[in-house]
Amino acid sequence: MSQETSLSEKILLLRRMEIFEGLAVAELAAVASVCQDYEAKPDENIITEGDVGESMYLIVKGRVVVSQLGEDGCAMELATLGEGDYVGEMALFDDAPRSATVVADGPVRLLVLYKREFDETVREYPQVALQMCKELSRRLRNLHQKIHAIPVCDLPSSFTNGEKENGSKPDSEPG
Repeated sequence: MSQETSLSEKILLLRRMEIFEGLAVAELAAVASVCQDYEAKPDENIITEGDVGESMYLIVKGRVVVSQLGEDGCAMELATLGEGDYVGEMALFDDAPRSATVVADGPVRLLVLYKREFDETVREYPQVALQMCKELSRRLRNLHQKIHAIPVCDLPSSFTNGEKENGSKPDSEPG
């Protein structure tokens, strides 16, 4: 699977990714010129939850599984992503620990965009960051819609600590 991606191929790959949609060729070329090829082996941890991140990964070929540890220590699968998707983008904008683990589901070909090179590119081409922010905002709105679609337990909100809001005890059960 080892192959070097040419600049023109990288530009074409980036153009098909939603996060870079609408960028001019010069902007795509600037991003493509700083992306590095990377090949992940099956079951390889590409990103580990809790690590400090400094790169974003663009999936060229193959699939990855995104998971997150719950409070109980069990991993919960959040998504399976494939060609045209991306992971780790938050690391380009902040210095917070990685929020999830990403594992290769078979061999995966990736383009890697490192924070330092991204920062340099954005100084010259600010539209790149604006486009990425638009896409991240869209993702966040979609997530909010999914959260609001989750049914909420039908518990009476008037009961707190076994008392009604007016301070009286709840009605006792017939005995």
